[in-house]
Amino acid sequence: MIQCRLCGKLFPLSEMSEEHYPAHSVGNDDIVALDIVKMADSFLSSELSERIIEETDAKAVLDDYFENELTKPLFPKGRTARTLCRDCNTFLGKYDEAYLKFFNCNGDPKIIRGFQKTTRIQIIKSIYGKFLSIPEAQEESFDFVDYLKDAKQLSYSGIWSIYFVQRDYSTDLFGLKDIGTSKMRFKEGVVYELSDDKFIFNLMNFPKHSCFEMTNIFDILNNGYTIVNGVGANGGYHAQALMSRLFDGM
Repeated sequence: MIQCRLCGKLFPLSEMSEEHYPAHSVGNDDIVALDIVKMADSFLSSELSERIIEETDAKAVLDDYFENELTKPLFPKGRTARTLCRDCNTFLGKYDEAYLKFFNCNGDPKIIRGFQKTTRIQIIKSIYGKFLSIPEAQEESFDFVDYLKDAKQLSYSGIWSIYFVQRDYSTDLFGLKDIGTSKMRFKEGVVYELSDDKFIFNLMNFPKHSCFEMTNIFDILNNGYTIVNGVGANGGYHAQALMSRLFDGM
């Protein structure tokens, strides 16, 4: 029997849903892994540079090389988990519909401020809900579960905060949008990471380090919010998470 992460009831595996994290519609499809060892060997050898010299279109050579030789299939149908019962997955799916609106307009504040407050709350709840499914958090007891279960509850005053950035060249190694998940430990507490094709989210149980510039997810309730693009020179939490995932796979 498996306990649903939202309602807390026990179900046989056959009655658990196979939910995508993040949602299938925001880039969680045909996930590949980067072969970092082969990548390092390629740059140390002359093989890649010789191929570029032989061809007139260097970009095409690099794109083909990364796609066909440096990546390998990881989750062909997307990253999924069985952490929610069918009813709870359907319930959270209503929040995901709101998040898709946010995703499709790139979180543009000029557009989001036209959304009803309830829609913006659903966007926030959708992101919190996805952290229930990541494998690194299965032993974590989150105090925002009741906030998610009550569709009418507008505020959350627990210990877990979510900060995010919009992806750009500084977040994606060689242009590859890694949407893996991670858990990072700091002396202040823990940070979890979850991302999709456009945004990177970090869930943490302590105040964000001031050196990392990010947007608090609850800021989208304010009409004048701004979205931080990229992670800057220090790499933010994402750089630590990315390097950890890359070397764990070696």
